[in-house]
Amino acid sequence: MPKRQICENLHFDSAKDKLILTIPSNHNSTINMRELCQIHYKYFPPNVIKKVGDTYIICKSLSISNGKSSEESKKCEIKARLCFSYIIFGEVDSKESLRIDFQHCEFHKRVYFTNCEFNGNVFFNHAVFERYADFHESIFNGVVSFYNAEFKYAPNFSTCVFQNLQATNFINVKIESLDFDKVKQFIKEYRIELKHNNQWESLKQDNNRCEIIKEHKIRYASNARDSFRTIKNVLIANNNLLDASTWHKLELYAKEHELKLQKPCLLTAPKKWCDLWQLKFYRHTSAHHTDLLKILSWFVVLVGGFATILFFTTDFYGLKIWWATFWGILASSLTLSIIFDKIKFFAILSSLSFIPLGWLLAWNPKYIFGVANLFGNDTNQSNILLNLILSLYSIAFILVIFSLQKTARKNSIIPN
Repeated sequence: MPKRQICENLHFDSAKDKLILTIPSNHNSTINMRELCQIHYKYFPPNVIKKVGDTYIICKSLSISNGKSSEESKKCEIKARLCFSYIIFGEVDSKESLRIDFQHCEFHKRVYFTNCEFNGNVFFNHAVFERYADFHESIFNGVVSFYNAEFKYAPNFSTCVFQNLQATNFINVKIESLDFDKVKQFIKEYRIELKHNNQWESLKQDNNRCEIIKEHKIRYASNARDSFRTIKNVLIANNNLLDASTWHKLELYAKEHELKLQKPCLLTAPKKWCDLWQLKFYRHTSAHHTDLLKILSWFVVLVGGFATILFFTTDFYGLKIWWATFWGILASSLTLSIIFDKIKFFAILSSLSFIPLGWLLAWNPKYIFGVANLFGNDTNQSNILLNLILSLYSIAFILVIFSLQKTARKNSIIPN
């Protein structure tokens, strides 16, 4: 069948064995696959595109082309927004093995594969997603491969179904740019949904606007958590525990955002309040047990800070100066822990902490283990404040040591 112009400069090429969607690199408008099928499916024979009820079924293998030569088209840049919503790729009972090929594609704008059903083999190998990629509520019945794909924004695989986990490949997926802030950007996608459903303008006039927006944000945070959990479970099923730990970290980031939006109170929701602060603690200290260097730095800062307090308490002006020193170091550490990702103050603090740490090792190394000193024979029973110092230090020491050993083991954060 010859090429047919579909929309402006878009072309479908129905070859003998596959359907080629040609998208020129200068095409910037939205490409809605459902609308294209709705308008032009009648031009194709039933074995290419057919309509069953309100659903369009693409019966041929599909690939994306930029209209260039085979050598130039190895890397296809797509600057238009793609929307493949409510499309079925391949018939369920088809004996033909279909191939949906998006390999080496660069998607510069949002991509939607929502509520789709893939009955063929899908390949996104080496694809680059510059913006938001939405696959939510899609069903993958065949081989799925995202080998060496790159997501620069958090993808949405919420409530996706992968029928064959062993044939699902998320190996070497690049997500180095995904962090706590990128998960927050994922939650902001609720605005796009409201605008798409023409609800944004009416929402501005709603008296319960803040509450409705809060509900949407919480739902998107939950969707983000489910999306990361889905990919984590796929990797665990394929015994790829190391990569799964990275997606588990993102899952915990989403959970923290979700709890933060709920604003739990210690008196009314103590468990959620504790969970929120626990997630914050482990995010700052060890990136949820995935950053060994960070937790080692915190260990040095903790022991070094304790040694500094102990030095002033023991050899100088008595216990009064400790109180100011303790809270000063604590406040400084907390402040620096928030900004250390932006500037190198935390690295400087951890480096300086080696000085009091070395002094403590030379003077009395047993003080490093705070709990042991609480029950030692030389414990000063009359010095209540010194015992309080040791108690607080012991609690912090246990938390940091627990995180340190868990981070060192790496795979221990993966559930059985």
